[in-house]
Amino acid sequence: MLLLLASTTLVDNDELKAIVEADDIQSMAEFAAALNVSVKTKLVHLRQIGKIKKLDKWVPHELNDRQCKVRVKTCLALINRHTNEAILNRIVTCNEKLILFDNCKLSASWLDPGSAPKQCPKRKHTPRKVMVTVWWSSAGVLHHRFLPNGVSITTYVDYEELNTMMEKLAHLQPALVNHSSSLLLHVNARPHAAQQTVSKLQELGLEAVRHPPYSPDLVPTDYYFFQNLDNFLAGKKFNTREAVQNAF
Repeated sequence: MLLLLASTTLVDNDELKAIVEADDIQSMAEFAAALNVSVKTKLVHLRQIGKIKKLDKWVPHELNDRQCKVRVKTCLALINRHTNEAILNRIVTCNEKLILFDNCKLSASWLDPGSAPKQCPKRKHTPRKVMVTVWWSSAGVLHHRFLPNGVSITTYVDYEELNTMMEKLAHLQPALVNHSSSLLLHVNARPHAAQQTVSKLQELGLEAVRHPPYSPDLVPTDYYFFQNLDNFLAGKKFNTREAVQNAF
């Protein structure tokens, strides 16, 4: 079907559809150049043939049957506990994140409505990165720290972080500290599950909320903090550690 535009440019929607489906990750400029039309004209015709742009989707960990059952059981227990005790305002949560110096964007494809986005493996972290830890509650961020280069989350680092966080929590939210059973939601990585860390939690009066393996949906920092941070960092490049910290 040939459409005559006001600019007297002829665009064959069947030809356009064939080009898109042959290579659906081309940019708007590349599509427009292939047909010798403007980007605006190209967008109009993409809509006419029913194509929309979707970002690729990271592939999650694949769970076995036992892990799936553990996740369901844990989630139900958390929902029931909140129903009975209203625990959300008692939770302190934390997570760590690597911020790359070079933050490339995910590619996007032009697909039919309802089509699933393409999947692609996460790229390996480049050597140039900075790790930041963030602690927060429903009232807001309590503490964050940029770890020195070459330092990862260990039992000792986790122990230090707990001390610092509790000091700030006592100043910012004394009611939460004075509560007889404040709750800590963190992933079950080895440093967090180490006996030294468990003993420290008992000393501080913090109860660790159960967290089954490979459960990103139970890590609120990923959704309410790091997701916005990733959107802000997308496409940005940094030359120094100080530049990364300033951007954060």
